[in-house]
Amino acid sequence: MTRRSLFGRPPSPAPPVPPPATEPRIETASAARPGSAASPFSIREISTRIREVLEDGFPRSFWIEGELSQVGRPQSGHLYLTFREERVVLEAMAWASDARGFAFVPEPGDRIRALGRLRTYEGKSVYQFQVQRLEKAGIGALLQELQEREARLEREGLFDPARKRALPFLPLRIGLLTAAGSDASVDFTRTARRRFPGVGIREQHAPVQGPGAPGALAAGIRALGRLDLDVIVVARGGGSVEDLLPFSDELVVRAAAACPVPLVSAIGHEANRPLLDRAADLRASTPSAAARDILPLREDLVREIEARRGASEATVRRALRAAEGRVATFRTHRATAALPAWLEAEWRGRGRDRSAALEAARTALRTREIRLDATRKRLDRNHPARRLAEQAAQLHRLRERLAGLPLLRGPEARLETARRRVSPEPLHRLIAAERAALAARRAQADAALRRSLERHAFVTRAVDRKLGDLDPRVVLRRGYSLALDSAGRALASSREVRVGDRLRLLLGEGELGAAVEEVRLPPDAAAPPPAGQNSEGNES
Repeated sequence: MTRRSLFGRPPSPAPPVPPPATEPRIETASAARPGSAASPFSIREISTRIREVLEDGFPRSFWIEGELSQVGRPQSGHLYLTFREERVVLEAMAWASDARGFAFVPEPGDRIRALGRLRTYEGKSVYQFQVQRLEKAGIGALLQELQEREARLEREGLFDPARKRALPFLPLRIGLLTAAGSDASVDFTRTARRRFPGVGIREQHAPVQGPGAPGALAAGIRALGRLDLDVIVVARGGGSVEDLLPFSDELVVRAAAACPVPLVSAIGHEANRPLLDRAADLRASTPSAAARDILPLREDLVREIEARRGASEATVRRALRAAEGRVATFRTHRATAALPAWLEAEWRGRGRDRSAALEAARTALRTREIRLDATRKRLDRNHPARRLAEQAAQLHRLRERLAGLPLLRGPEARLETARRRVSPEPLHRLIAAERAALAARRAQADAALRRSLERHAFVTRAVDRKLGDLDPRVVLRRGYSLALDSAGRALASSREVRVGDRLRLLLGEGELGAAVEEVRLPPDAAAPPPAGQNSEGNES
């Protein structure tokens, strides 16, 4: 029975594998089964058989189509590709001589068609697809989804450069969001401590790939944003497009855009930057580069401070020397020798002026005190309370004197009678009565107006009903029609038309165009002349 290959085709016969020179085959009386304990396969024989099965199971050259997840272009010029479909990965490569003839350079996320053949690499027991020709098959589904998401978030303004904040010059409190025990954490911490040993780093751990990574990363950014930090770094040590998908998730991008602390994206990659790079305030190519970008080198700061201190000291020394020169020049000037005598004379003159000023001030003060005392006495005599009390007493005395005079009793009585006569109470009662009468007349007028409006509405409805009954369109809706001649005149008799005339028939809904084929006259009427002749029988 013929042994079949893994792909349903019988493989070509394997060439005989010579036994190793150091281990001669022991001939037995009966041939042992290959692969049994008595006749095991050698490593070379296994590799040879796998290569034969793979190469015989596929055509010599065939096309494949898929989406690229990784593209490598080393300095050698060779091209290394990784096709991925869900969890299945196919490694491919193209020699530099073939890659130079490709019409384009593929990028991760491209969907391409490749012509080549399947080869095995016996040295590492791997297989790969050797590409000889490339064609574009369109944009990959993953890349298209990322591009649509990027366009939508950009329309919302999450990537606006005006939103980006400047990082502090020397952030001493740094938050680091990365996977626990990752190389990114070690690289960033080591580089940061080397550049500035006194920096404080607060680590927050979260998975950086897998289904739960986006939610954990967004929660980590929010948690660090609530702490008293100068800057936050989100770090990962690179990876394929699929590995970096959490950093393009909408949850992570929105959390980064809403973070109150300046945020740095250090995902450790160059091609196909995730959307977090655009939402972050600063993008670094690697975690180590992020530490170099946000932290100055301590030695550089020390050197700069020393240089500035030396420059400041030199400036101060120059200023002191200049001041000393000016002081020496002043001391040697001839006017300086006469300065003490001038100062003594000025001091004595100022003393005399001061004594005279003090004496004048004392005299003015005594004069003002005398004036103030006289003013106080005059105010006491003319105080309003005192004057009012005196005038009240005088008024009381006058009232008592007037009350005793009989001449004023008659005028007072007449004054009280006049006051009662001009009282406003009757006038108020008259106004209230007029208002009540006016309200009653207004109510009567409103009622009369309502009754008049109701009568007019009844008459109007009756007229509308009569007009509706007389409307010719109502008659037409009952199934009748109205005939109009070509001039638009209504026809009342068949005498008004001839055979061949064009008519319009108005119906209850719409109208019809018609031609007269037959004319039936009343019994007492003569037949009309045919179309085209007048009443004398002559052609018109």
